[in-house]
Amino acid sequence: MKYKPIALAAAALAAGLVAAPASADLIPLTAVELSGQGVGATFTTLFLQGAGSATTESGGVLFNGSVFGDAGGGASQSRTFTFADLAIANASQLALLVNLAEPGSEATPSVTTALSPLATNANLANAITLNVYSAAGALLEQHVAAAGLVLNQVASGLGGSGLVFGLNAAEQAQLTNTMALNAGNEVFTVGATFANSQGGPETIAAVRLQQVAAIPEPETYALMLAGIGALGFVARRRRSTN
Repeated sequence: MKYKPIALAAAALAAGLVAAPASADLIPLTAVELSGQGVGATFTTLFLQGAGSATTESGGVLFNGSVFGDAGGGASQSRTFTFADLAIANASQLALLVNLAEPGSEATPSVTTALSPLATNANLANAITLNVYSAAGALLEQHVAAAGLVLNQVASGLGGSGLVFGLNAAEQAQLTNTMALNAGNEVFTVGATFANSQGGPETIAAVRLQQVAAIPEPETYALMLAGIGALGFVARRRRSTN
């Protein structure tokens, strides 16, 4: 699958994300647009859609692969996964791609990460939650994004765009250590709760971080334009002196 950066300024991304507390384990990194549409176009680990007119959707996947809350069933929608599934070797390579597909009643459709209101398994679905299990089903650790993050939709279409979340450095080290003690015997699940939703489905895919192209900073665009301009100036001078 090919990945291409979206021509958005990094400042626009920052405006769409409320700053996360320093204690957040999963942190927003960038936004990307993926080639290919549809749930099956990415390694979808969670398909989330609230019932009826509900504006809060919450759910996730259990260790045995079954779903709870507003999570959709089916192998192409919600599933468990391992590092081997993603062909990655350590925690620094793991990322979650949050794809919003709201109907667009807002100028920029968005949702807000929130604590789960579910009576059961709420701890597995707060904000955006990466749950790490042993092969025997013991919950080894969790990595959770901050509640209160406002996530702006990047582009329409399931499987076609998303906001990338990765582990901070401390959590990468912790998960890498856990993986060393449980190499080949790990199972990951994902849960999430989004408030202020407009009824559209949201998906979370597990991806290899190296596959995701970062958005160039505004300064990078400026330097690129300046460089192109300088090359043009030099070329004109050479032609005039020949």
